[in-house]
Amino acid sequence: MSKRMFSKSFQWLTALPLLLVTGALAVIAVGTLTGAHSPDRHWREWLFDYFQRLSPADGEAVEDFHLVLIDRESIDAVGPWPWPRTVLANLVESAGNAGAKAVILTETVDAPDPLSPETIGEFWLSGARDEALAQQLSLLPRTDERLAAAFGSVKGAVAVSQTPPIHPNRPTAFARSDIRSADWLSHSGTEGDYIALPTARYFYSINPALAGAAQPAVSALATDGDGIFRRVPLLWSLNGTPAPSISLEAARLARGVDKVSLAFDPSAANSQGRIVDSLQLGDLSVPVAGSTAVRLYLPKRVTVPSTSASRLIAASGASGTRVSSSNSQLADSVVLIGLDTELGPTVPTARGELSPAAIHALTAAQIASGNAPRRPGWTGYIEALAVMIFGAAAIMTAQRFQFWQATGVAAVLSLLLLLGAYIAFSSGGVLLNPLPSAAALFLGALSIAGGKSIGGVLRDDNLRGSFHDTLPEDAMKKLRETPNSDVLQGFYRDVTILACELRIADDDLRMMENLPDEVTRLLAAASLDLRQTIINAGGVADQADGGRMFAYFNAPLEKADHVQAGCAAALRLIESMDKVNAGLEGSSHTRGLQIHLAIGIATGECFVGPMGHGRNNRYSAIGPAVDRATLLRGQSEFYGPAMICDEQVYKESHHHFAYLELDRLRIRGEKRPVSIYALIGNPFIKSSKAFRALDDVHRQLLASYRAGDMTKAEELLEKAKNSPGAKIALFDIYEERIKKFSQSGTPEGWDGAHPIGG
Repeated sequence: MSKRMFSKSFQWLTALPLLLVTGALAVIAVGTLTGAHSPDRHWREWLFDYFQRLSPADGEAVEDFHLVLIDRESIDAVGPWPWPRTVLANLVESAGNAGAKAVILTETVDAPDPLSPETIGEFWLSGARDEALAQQLSLLPRTDERLAAAFGSVKGAVAVSQTPPIHPNRPTAFARSDIRSADWLSHSGTEGDYIALPTARYFYSINPALAGAAQPAVSALATDGDGIFRRVPLLWSLNGTPAPSISLEAARLARGVDKVSLAFDPSAANSQGRIVDSLQLGDLSVPVAGSTAVRLYLPKRVTVPSTSASRLIAASGASGTRVSSSNSQLADSVVLIGLDTELGPTVPTARGELSPAAIHALTAAQIASGNAPRRPGWTGYIEALAVMIFGAAAIMTAQRFQFWQATGVAAVLSLLLLLGAYIAFSSGGVLLNPLPSAAALFLGALSIAGGKSIGGVLRDDNLRGSFHDTLPEDAMKKLRETPNSDVLQGFYRDVTILACELRIADDDLRMMENLPDEVTRLLAAASLDLRQTIINAGGVADQADGGRMFAYFNAPLEKADHVQAGCAAALRLIESMDKVNAGLEGSSHTRGLQIHLAIGIATGECFVGPMGHGRNNRYSAIGPAVDRATLLRGQSEFYGPAMICDEQVYKESHHHFAYLELDRLRIRGEKRPVSIYALIGNPFIKSSKAFRALDDVHRQLLASYRAGDMTKAEELLEKAKNSPGAKIALFDIYEERIKKFSQSGTPEGWDGAHPIGG
């Protein structure tokens, strides 16, 4: 009956962790789908970085590009940076004369040249004293036009808009751009002429002549949230007009393509316009993300062929420069001119710090070779579906295996998923994220532990609430780990009963009559302490009325040594009560107050099990042993504070513990007189010389007393009272009895037994 009442009542708790795991899997799947292409998923991005370290891009991939670096040697030759744009113009011309296919200036020009005569003249005109000199300076040729003239002899581009938006990959950073304003772009279809591109802005403005001679290209490089640069937007909206990045322009010039063709995603658009799906450079198709970005994929060696700017030009005073004749390495290359990592900024990548010029060259080489990792739009759906599939598989596996086995299977499958993702990247260039599926595997594997622990905790809480913290830990453990066990069934078996009662002497109660709350609090605290001591000793604690309590041993789990366990628990209860009384003595409110503990111990067959309903349920026992233990508990006050045991307890445990026989009683309902015993102490006391001497004298005393030889009994009583540790109320009782029978004689049929209370 109890099994039906409790085991089945809590079976639903085992399903609760599965429901929680299923909900967690759904959350992971939705998060995987919505964040499949977000750069803010740092764990995924770090994994992809690791894949690229293991399998870098093939070949050098940069033979068509060459860097002309403005380094320390160049600064020593020309002068401190920034240089006048006439010097930059000489660099461009020198690269063109060396046979460069195109030249790109990666240092931005969308601000006035601070060293141009025009800028200096404006400064003098605005407040200088030599106005004539200022007017003459303002009439000198403009350096921007000199730079534009240099690009007249070689194709090229100039950098603008160095500062990127904070989040270039988010739709909020997009702007509306008109394709018709960019003659270097073409597109197919009739859906409209506006596209949505990440926003870039001129820092100040660009000279119209320079903008007409060289393509303005955006140099902005935006890092991800963790500070690592991974994505290069190829198209930008520059003041409402599409503009290429330096990387795209370098790749276009390297391939000799006049126009870049656009293809759009037919299923995606926003309020700013259509979304670019891929770029076409001649016969080369370059898939891009929604923000027109490609993922940087670095080769094994990230060095780009470079030449110091000092080799192209050499300072010859302030009036001119001369061209070096040993620059054949620039022939047929797209030359990118920019600062090196010592003089200019650096960009952190998955492979270390690189200069912006090197980043643009490597990206351009990657675009031109078509060697770029892809993360198609369908990857998010596949990964979200895999979360649910692998999570469900892990849950089913966890139901069949033990926890460590299910965890091992999850670990092996996670490694296989990781290996599969790496193979997909290294062989096909497809970026798949195995981390959500691996998390689902471990979460499913943990469901078996969660099912037992969470369900066990809830069931444990309900059971403890139902039984008022009565069951020992081994029984609770079996209930948690085996929900359908028969722990809570009713049994009929031998059980050792320990009946105890907390008592306060009448004089002490009168002393505390003005502090009733203090008395009830003390009794409650003492009861709680006794209950915990019983449970720790392996017994079932059953609270009765007032300060009364029962402890049951050999229930609900069987124990062969339950009698010894009951006796050991009684001794521990006395030790616990001694500590309680020591605490009372240490308080000024309760000094002098003592709580006494009466204990009766009996063993015999009883019915044990849950007896009650709902929150009022109790684990209790019914049988003659319960009545006998209750009777013995009541006799404790008469014989002095003592732990009183029946004959059966004595017979089964006297070789372990120290006992003194108290009396022989004639109890109503019993066919013969029964002996009762006082539990004195543990085996160490039993083996002590003092106890053996006292026990021997006490045995002789009882033998003489029951034989009716009161003279001999009186002699032995005096000897017993003089024994160490013999100041007990028992000898006062026998002294009164011996005196009475010495005067009046023993009754007819005397056998030494006394009725209860005699």
